[in-house]
Amino acid sequence: MTSDKGPELEVISRLPADDPQGPPIVFVHGAYGGAWCWDEYFLSWFAARGYATHAVSLRGHGASGGDGALGGAGIDDYVADLLQVTSKLGQPPILVGHSMGGFVVQKYLERGEAAGAALMAAVPPRGLIGPGLSLMVWQPALAFSLGSGQIFGNNWDAPDVMRSALFSDALPTAQADAYLARMGPESTRAMIEMAGLEAPRLKDVTLPPILVMGGHDDALIPPAFVRSTARAYGVSPNILEDVGHVMMLDVGWESVAETIFDWMVDSDI
Repeated sequence: MTSDKGPELEVISRLPADDPQGPPIVFVHGAYGGAWCWDEYFLSWFAARGYATHAVSLRGHGASGGDGALGGAGIDDYVADLLQVTSKLGQPPILVGHSMGGFVVQKYLERGEAAGAALMAAVPPRGLIGPGLSLMVWQPALAFSLGSGQIFGNNWDAPDVMRSALFSDALPTAQADAYLARMGPESTRAMIEMAGLEAPRLKDVTLPPILVMGGHDDALIPPAFVRSTARAYGVSPNILEDVGHVMMLDVGWESVAETIFDWMVDSDI
């Protein structure tokens, strides 16, 4: 459990030209990322449609504090970071979490309120063991590169492998490499906890509307695991064609944003 008040967090916000038309949206990045990955497209896109948008860099990521203790940060610490952000908004937000951020959002729902939760290529509620085993069987080079990067902190020794794993083939190589260069280290503790030690306990929680989505070309969280997450929450999965794991930066990012927007409208949130 987190006992301190936590480090100072980077929050990038984009606001609509007029008064917001619905709840604020808070975006939570995945492992190795930061608030910057949402600022490329999503923050302005949703702000242009009337929503106040905020992207947080979890402790040790982006320009947030806590980088010196990143290795000891756990999922509960990341949840505390998210609670720190949402507590200042004045109303329950719509949460959009990607990959590890999707897992953090699921854990957040144990303790915090939300108007809705969109899970993008999220770590399943049962953790990373299933996707990890699938990766070792079907993508051994990728599994080795990810493991090497996590253990030795070398931000992966095979950028071509990582590029093909995180993005669709349609994304220009130079653009993909520029995104890879901005990615940083991740907490080993958090990665271990996502193996199954911190499964969301949501049985007795009243859940908000939930969207579960993933990319057809995602090697890290393949469609089978997107479907299992959807089953866990009693919703239909949304599998988008021609989209890789890093859904908010790939060439199909606009179809991802539109899927979230349509779900928000349909859910009346």
